[in-house]
Amino acid sequence: MKKIILIFTVILLSSQGAEAQWIQQLTLGHPIRDIEFLNRNTGWACGDNFIYKTTNGGINWINQPNSSTSFIQQIHPVNDSVVYAAGWWNFLKTTDGGNNWISIFSGGPGMGLPTLDGIFFIDENTGWMCGQVTIMKTTDGGNSFIDSGRIEGLPMDIYFKNENEGIMSSQFGFVFRTINGGKDWITERIIKSGSQYNFLKVSFVNDSVGYVGGEIVFKTTNFGVTWDSVGAVPFGVEEAYCIEFADENTGYCGGTAGTLFKTTDGGGTWVQMQGSFFNNGYFRSIYAYSDLIVWAVGNGKFLFTETGGLVNIEHLSAKIPGDFVLYQNYPNPFNPKTKIKFDVKNISHVNLEVFDMLGRKVSTLINERLQTGTYEAEFEIPDQNSGVYFYKLSAENFSKTMKMILLK
Repeated sequence: MKKIILIFTVILLSSQGAEAQWIQQLTLGHPIRDIEFLNRNTGWACGDNFIYKTTNGGINWINQPNSSTSFIQQIHPVNDSVVYAAGWWNFLKTTDGGNNWISIFSGGPGMGLPTLDGIFFIDENTGWMCGQVTIMKTTDGGNSFIDSGRIEGLPMDIYFKNENEGIMSSQFGFVFRTINGGKDWITERIIKSGSQYNFLKVSFVNDSVGYVGGEIVFKTTNFGVTWDSVGAVPFGVEEAYCIEFADENTGYCGGTAGTLFKTTDGGGTWVQMQGSFFNNGYFRSIYAYSDLIVWAVGNGKFLFTETGGLVNIEHLSAKIPGDFVLYQNYPNPFNPKTKIKFDVKNISHVNLEVFDMLGRKVSTLINERLQTGTYEAEFEIPDQNSGVYFYKLSAENFSKTMKMILLK
């Protein structure tokens, strides 16, 4: 039987005269549940019984046929050859980069197979899987499994920093920690003001610092020994579904109605990102290669940004200015949008940031290398209180801060 390979090409969505902040790389008729990259170019995504691969940063996505007949919830590339994928009643593996997928087990309801939601491998052989009251471990690449038994809550995501220490997030406000490779799990239940949260994703930026998020975002600095609330994502009636931090400052959070938020102050404040293709079903997974290069996937959509995705930047003129200049925003006062114009004298790495009265960063509007010319950035701040804010432009040896007023 011949293998059918489908190649999907990027669709660019951009307003005339403005640089695109988010690109819709692929549109599908079914959910995308997870996306993971090995490096800037090579990554995999999965959803329902589909697996896709890119080797050019998402410009093309190749459908990799497999034998799964049900949801594939998560995918985990160990290297460019060995990749694992797990879901409801199925567990898959490839040793050739996805050209051929081996079904370790596959079935359906009533067959006694686990419903898996999370998967993580520390090398080609050793990995853990979690799902509805289920935790499993393999040390031989899936040839055999160690069942850790039933556990309270509904585990959804799992992460290990070495062969002994791991973290698992769950619905109903649970976070679990192990120090013996998953033989035993220490239960931490995070409850604030009598409410519970579903922690569907966990995100670690190093061996100590990590985040889980529901209505409230919690942070650990000691690999899960303790957790502290750092801020709230203003979803309203929508529920947070996925969270991803690129570093201790910059993070992204997606919701069940297609809303996407970004923080640049470690989760303290969140700004909603704009896009005509956002509000259309879940955001189910986010992968941040860096604070600027990000993929976000959900119900039938692959979105990508390499500029942090927050604001439209319009290149007004290529005429070389006499100097770096930062202009007064307009309108001012504003509610909730304003525009900030500036001149770039030389080809430079430009940083444009917004701060509140206490000096806390509200948003990074621009953090990239720009050509010479005059630019205009649009800034929107719908969920902040009225008051004075400051915006700062930095480039080469130039730095200037100006004041603007949000008036609601």
